[in-house]
Amino acid sequence: MFRNFKIRKRLIKIGFVVNQIYSEAVIVKIISNFLFIIMQYYIWKSIYETNNLVIFSFKEMFAYVVIAQIMSNVYPMQVSGRIGSMVKSGDIALTLLYPYSFTEQLLFENVGASIFKLLVLNIPLYVLYVLFIGNNLTAINIVKFIIMFLFSYLFYFVFELIFGILSFYTTSQWGLQNLKYAIIILLSGRVIPLEFYPTILSKILEKLPFQYMYNIPILTILDKNFEFQRTILMQCINLIIIFLIYRVCFDRVIKRLTIQGG
Repeated sequence: MFRNFKIRKRLIKIGFVVNQIYSEAVIVKIISNFLFIIMQYYIWKSIYETNNLVIFSFKEMFAYVVIAQIMSNVYPMQVSGRIGSMVKSGDIALTLLYPYSFTEQLLFENVGASIFKLLVLNIPLYVLYVLFIGNNLTAINIVKFIIMFLFSYLFYFVFELIFGILSFYTTSQWGLQNLKYAIIILLSGRVIPLEFYPTILSKILEKLPFQYMYNIPILTILDKNFEFQRTILMQCINLIIIFLIYRVCFDRVIKRLTIQGG
């Protein structure tokens, strides 16, 4: 067990250090985050000046946008793309021969990357939140959000794994990546809260697990979700279901592993 702990710690460190190496990419990402948030600020300001939206105040809506961007930066969004690249190059064969779990390797490396983004990449977003919105978050809501985010992080990770192993069949990630981003943007509340959707569509999306990626955790920290215990239960159930789906898919693709060019 101690050996496994040392390996996991090393993988986390690798994920953290790798992101430090590409300092130029970090700077570009920080600038793009800033520009995206400023764009969203003026878009929603224009919308609220011409419409009476009672679901969220403008300050709450802008808080939603900033928190969603913070979460997006931390989530392991590159897992599926990395698996696809390994499948295409043939490196997946060597990776699967490592003396530790392929899934754990990806998880802990991405945990390290997420810690770096949380501590470095998101700093300007924290500043924007305080300057434009203020410190209006309660300690209890922050704790609830952190707990829910941890479950959401694992769900997002397994979701990425599933799209990654689909590349065993397609040997290409282009179409899969587009489908993945469409699902996240439209069904999770990444850009627009699900409460803004038409009633019928909103009720359908409430039955799907994708709302727990963004919409529900953000509503919780904004004190608009009053079903914390039920939310945690549903997150646990969804996590178990999606992990079982992943294991079934993974076991099947390993049995019929074919690698382009190798």
